[in-house]
Amino acid sequence: MMNKEIKSGEPYMEFPMIAFFLAVAAGSMSGYTYFIGKAFSTVQSGNIILLGQSLAEKDWSHFFTVALTVLAFGIGAAITAIIQKDSPKNWSFNVIIIEVIVLFLLSLNFINSQLQTVHICMIISLLAGMQGNAFHKFGKDLVYGNVAVTLVVQNAFSFLMKSFFNQSGAAHKAFLYFSILVGFGFGGFAGTLLTSNFNDKALFLPIIVLLVIYTLGKNIESKTNQAISVNPKG
Repeated sequence: MMNKEIKSGEPYMEFPMIAFFLAVAAGSMSGYTYFIGKAFSTVQSGNIILLGQSLAEKDWSHFFTVALTVLAFGIGAAITAIIQKDSPKNWSFNVIIIEVIVLFLLSLNFINSQLQTVHICMIISLLAGMQGNAFHKFGKDLVYGNVAVTLVVQNAFSFLMKSFFNQSGAAHKAFLYFSILVGFGFGGFAGTLLTSNFNDKALFLPIIVLLVIYTLGKNIESKTNQAISVNPKG
């Protein structure tokens, strides 16, 4: 699968399998932050609803937690834009490494215990903003959200219906979008379950997933003995 994509010139970070892994990481991060602070680190549309809900209920503590989480996500997206400009060659790998390092630090009890819940949600949301702005294409120029699911759900069912009308390639595209939904769902399930049992150590899940993405990319680059196209097309 990967060798075929390399030969076809598909950038590594746009492989369908990578989109699935990114969805698992995003789902697990949101599962963690929602469990500890009732705020999504990735799905900002959900956070906007939570803002309205907390405002209606005059729950000011929750309101400011969610509001700052949304702000942090935006700052993360802006940071990715800076990384893209300053590290044009391997900026996508740099984004992943930053995520891994920060998540690892947050998983350490002596650091995590010194932070308030709102600060943890903000930091993870900032990472999600970086990831979301970095990766949003997969396959043959298909657009998706690796930190949000609305577009993914819409396209999954749209292509599913088109497959019933025998549109060429629609069934395969539907499968790709549904696989991302499975990744989100599994990540959310695993992130919540792990957090309820292991607290901050639940962050090892997205760390491992992101390290798999990074390691596979470096391994492919080494085996092919060439500088493969890594960064998304933009």
